[in-house]
Amino acid sequence: MKLWSTQSCAQNERFSYWREVLCEAFVSLNPVLEEKQRAIDFVGEVNSRPLSTTAQTRVFSRAQHIERRGEEIRRNPVEYCFANFQLEGSCVVRQDSQESLVLPGDFSIVDSTRPYFLDYQGDWQVLSFRIPREQVISRLASPYKATARRVDGNTGMGLVASRFARSLEQVELDMGSGISDGLSAALNSIIAIALGATLEAQERDRLPVREAFRMAVETYIRDHLEEPHLGPDMLALRFKVSRRTLYGLFEDAPLSVSGLIRELRLQRSARDLLSPGHAGVLAIALRWGFSDASHFSRLFKRRFGVCPREFSDYALKGDYDARLSPLPGAGP
Repeated sequence: MKLWSTQSCAQNERFSYWREVLCEAFVSLNPVLEEKQRAIDFVGEVNSRPLSTTAQTRVFSRAQHIERRGEEIRRNPVEYCFANFQLEGSCVVRQDSQESLVLPGDFSIVDSTRPYFLDYQGDWQVLSFRIPREQVISRLASPYKATARRVDGNTGMGLVASRFARSLEQVELDMGSGISDGLSAALNSIIAIALGATLEAQERDRLPVREAFRMAVETYIRDHLEEPHLGPDMLALRFKVSRRTLYGLFEDAPLSVSGLIRELRLQRSARDLLSPGHAGVLAIALRWGFSDASHFSRLFKRRFGVCPREFSDYALKGDYDARLSPLPGAGP
């Protein structure tokens, strides 16, 4: 893992250092500040790590535009596609004859073999994947129509791609090359499908995409446990699949969709109950999506062996670690 930060530089050297960082972490690029912006106030941070043949990089910085011109391409003629997932702020991306406004949750790709332009108007944060160009381009039905195109990250395959990309940040670095290769290939496949993959690529990548789809749904569930309407119907609508397809994603998993939601909500409820001065059983139940107190108590006792009020007493005795162990497939 590599970390670069402008905080390590004198203020008057930060932006020139930033240019060096971008060129090392990505490809030869030319970042430019607007006249009204002062380089002395500039901040930027890049955190990068490998994922098989892909580089996974989180970037934070201030308003600027970043361009890859003909001279940068001639100086550094490498062949990559960059899949940029917008986490905070917005970006106007241009390549060839296309231009898009990319908002938080969305993503777009650019091709390093041709000039492109990224315009960030405020503070921004991006999760970027540097992927060998052929691994993306070979999967696309219309490669030149795929670049600088906004993919909506709030629904359908765009949502799958954005959630799966975020989930890769939680993967351990020492997981082994086989797993790393598989995750990288799955990401490439999902990105291609979201942008318009060939039928051949869709069929070839069916199994890794299925696994990545399930991981994306699981990540979405963990991020939305407090929503009372979270369930199969909501998930099917959000990911634009049928309930049957959604259930099929989990048929080989230890827990069903509903079972996973229930287990994770019970785990979160249990942790809240162990906090000194907690808000009370009913408030905790409502917070984690349980609308009926008696139903919550029954589920809780079945899972942990005691009712919620008794369980909170374990915080004083320290005898609760084993009870908090997640069921298989539930994770942290």
